[in-house]
Amino acid sequence: MTNVRGGSIVARNNFESSERWRILKNILIIGIAFMIHFTAFMGASNLQSSINADDSLGTSTLASIYGSLIFSNIFLPVLIISWLGCKWTIALSFIAYIPFIAAQFFPKFYTMIPAGLAVGLGGGPLWCAKCTYLTVVAEAYSTVSQLNADVLVTRFFGLFFMFYQLAQVWGNLISSAVLSYGMEELPSSNVTLNSSAVAEICGANFCYKVEENPNLASPPVERIHLISGIYLGCMVMACLIVALGVDSLSRYDRGRSGSAAGKSGFQLLIVTLKLLKEKRQLLILPITIFIGAEQAFLFADYNAH
Repeated sequence: MTNVRGGSIVARNNFESSERWRILKNILIIGIAFMIHFTAFMGASNLQSSINADDSLGTSTLASIYGSLIFSNIFLPVLIISWLGCKWTIALSFIAYIPFIAAQFFPKFYTMIPAGLAVGLGGGPLWCAKCTYLTVVAEAYSTVSQLNADVLVTRFFGLFFMFYQLAQVWGNLISSAVLSYGMEELPSSNVTLNSSAVAEICGANFCYKVEENPNLASPPVERIHLISGIYLGCMVMACLIVALGVDSLSRYDRGRSGSAAGKSGFQLLIVTLKLLKEKRQLLILPITIFIGAEQAFLFADYNAH
């Protein structure tokens, strides 16, 4: 008995019932690895407009990341995944993020911008490999359960993003803990909650009143290096977790042919552009634009100083 879905053929008798626990283990390990990895990346990204504010270095680095990510998503995933497989694409794409953290020890345009470009180039294969892995193992899981593969894809993605979204929490906690450790608290008698005084040094005026508001001063270099060292260790750990703990996708993709097989980067670009004819796709675009603007505000303006 076979199950045909989305151009793939999965034999129902290929897997034992105990395989479901192995599949869940792989999903949990990938989710934990992404959480640890993006704890470092998101934590460092949130600080860019503060610790690298001179000449807009941090903001320019973030722009280079997402600019190269556009190119990466179109041309690299099919090539890299077909060459390395999903597991090793994830592990090696994690390595592409490491120069971004290492550059925090010596933040200059000639170190940060190339590091940002490397992040973008690694991001496309990373996310496509993750999506492919979860989709394929969902199809395999459906052969040893009574659940539809589409339902399992939704559940597996939900489980994964539960871990992924926690990265923002841990990243900000690490940054806050390191930057605030050992700081002397101001006596309560010196704290004045006066709206007019706050308006003079906050909001639109915060960039011009640094000398009057110590909270807006750049943190000590030693603290930045400590944070960068912690984040660097997180990324190395995430890479090792995937390399040592995740099963190769070849275990589960028996008889499966991807929809992008045999297509070049330019052919995939044409297919992507043709989606703009779809009304439902056009309705998604405003949401995508809003998310992009929201992230730009959170990572650059809101987190400034």
